[in-house]
Amino acid sequence: MNDLQNRVRQAFDQVKAPADVKFGALARIEAARSAAAEASAPSSARSYLDGRALRLEGSPACKRDGASRRLRMLRLRPVAALAACLVLAVACLGAWRIYEQPTAYVGVDVNPSLELAVNRFGIVVEAKGLNEGGSSLLEAVPLSHRSYQDALGALAASDAFSSYVGEDSFVEISVTADDERQAQSLRSQSDQTLSSLPCGGACAIVDEQTRAAASAAGMGVGRYRAACELMELDPDATLEECAQLSMRELRDRIAACGGEGDGGKHGYGKRSSEGESAIGSGCGNGGGRGRGAA
Repeated sequence: MNDLQNRVRQAFDQVKAPADVKFGALARIEAARSAAAEASAPSSARSYLDGRALRLEGSPACKRDGASRRLRMLRLRPVAALAACLVLAVACLGAWRIYEQPTAYVGVDVNPSLELAVNRFGIVVEAKGLNEGGSSLLEAVPLSHRSYQDALGALAASDAFSSYVGEDSFVEISVTADDERQAQSLRSQSDQTLSSLPCGGACAIVDEQTRAAASAAGMGVGRYRAACELMELDPDATLEECAQLSMRELRDRIAACGGEGDGGKHGYGKRSSEGESAIGSGCGNGGGRGRGAA
């Protein structure tokens, strides 16, 4: 059994039907089983019952009982079918909620900024632009309900994206996920895509605090981190100004201020970010740029 099958099995293990639906369905099943057992009784018992029925069939009480039994059976069938449908509907609804629930977020910053929400199966369930360029890009290249690798590959190969990734451009991909295995998988797939581009780039695993701070600032995570780095070096720089700059312009400004424009200690190397793992926010409330081991 492969990794995807394990994740699907674990997801369906979490699907629980309400107790009243389960008990109702069980009651209908038991009633149907009792009726089947009565029909399959031994021949001697059936003969006795048939003889008794023949003796009593003319009685008004027997006729009433027979009609009542048939009526109950007729009523039972649609109720049992409805109970089964309800159980199936609850299971399907639970599975759909699991499918739609993001477990990781991936930000892509060049000049356009966009964010992809990825579920536990590695499928992009939502794609949104974080600035005007990002929204326009997603209109040209729909990415939702595709595997992350397929979505990122389609983005990199699109004409709409290619105009932003010349040799002088810089692309940063930021991965945020609670599951370390998923985070590393998304980072590995991102590095593969970055290696196919003609521009510089980096991929980093970023904590949720940094992602939340970037969202509050109305910026992609990569652009926000670069802006924080620039503001540490240049007190005159502002978030508003940085939001209008491309990643290449931000990297050049950082280099001009004596920082590492294309990598160095902050991990912005050519097309890769080997050794970089969880990175914290460097803007506001004294947050440092701490990082753990990759």
